[in-house]
Amino acid sequence: MPAALTELDHQTPQWQRNSPLLVVPSWAASLAIHSLLLFILISSLNRCDSGQTGGTDGELRSVGIYVKQSPDAEKTDETEQETQEETQNNLASQTQEPLKDVLDQPPVDPLLPELNSKLLGAGPTRAPAVPNSPNSDLTSNLMSPSSALAPPVMGMGNVNFFDAVDSGKRFVFVLDCSGSMAAPQGAPIRKARSELISSLSGLTHHQQFQIIFYNTTTRAMQHRGKSAELLYATDINRTLARQFIQSVEPDGGTDHIPALKRALNFQPDVIFFLTDAKHPQLSSADLNEIRRLNRGKAKIHCIEFGEGFPVMEGNSLEKLARQNKGSYRYYNVRKFLRNR
Repeated sequence: MPAALTELDHQTPQWQRNSPLLVVPSWAASLAIHSLLLFILISSLNRCDSGQTGGTDGELRSVGIYVKQSPDAEKTDETEQETQEETQNNLASQTQEPLKDVLDQPPVDPLLPELNSKLLGAGPTRAPAVPNSPNSDLTSNLMSPSSALAPPVMGMGNVNFFDAVDSGKRFVFVLDCSGSMAAPQGAPIRKARSELISSLSGLTHHQQFQIIFYNTTTRAMQHRGKSAELLYATDINRTLARQFIQSVEPDGGTDHIPALKRALNFQPDVIFFLTDAKHPQLSSADLNEIRRLNRGKAKIHCIEFGEGFPVMEGNSLEKLARQNKGSYRYYNVRKFLRNR
């Protein structure tokens, strides 16, 4: 056996017998080789992450995908678009047909409400008509001052003044403001003012009124220096009336006839006449003149202020009311003191 080994050793070259690989186990060599391959693979992946493509000047480039539609798809899109356009045209034509029918109709007079805007005075009793010509400018007519300031249409309504109730369109209040209306303690004039303001608040915008205070002269409510006239009972006119009523103070003597004649000149439906003067009494000639001027058109209601019990026999105020289809009422001013 030793002889055989010796012979084998002699057959193996000298460099092979001295090689270090014969000393390293095979598993260790395999491990080293696989580790080297793994290192090379990791190095390659790191280069890809840093944007290098293997060269020193490598760059990252975006990649896009272009999809080209087929001719059949393009035809389908065109067909859908034509269908949508045809639908829109049909809707537009359907909308224009009723609009054309409306535009082809003849113009109609608009039913405009009567405007209550003649706030500071009287005027015509109806608003100007709106032209129905197709060529007329409707907007300019509606916004013009003549149509915007149209007064309300007159209407009937009831008015209560010191429990004398009557209905009509035009009312005139005639109040005595002589010096005797200040006694006792200013009660008569104070009561007359409050009742008059209350009566005006009961008027509607379709009724007209005028106020006359008198002693030996007459003073009617005026607007901006114009001549006195009947005023519509608008909110502003009632406010101006309250200011006028509060501005009057009792003073002077008494003269009934000028005040009654001025009231009749307004051609009212109803006259409320208030006085506390027993003297001067209205004479028969005065009563006849008032009746002649009135001609039965206006009802005259008389309210008398006094102290104590009324004197009915020969009372000219009671006759004035009776001859002109009105009523007569008497009030003891002492009751105004207790009810203050």
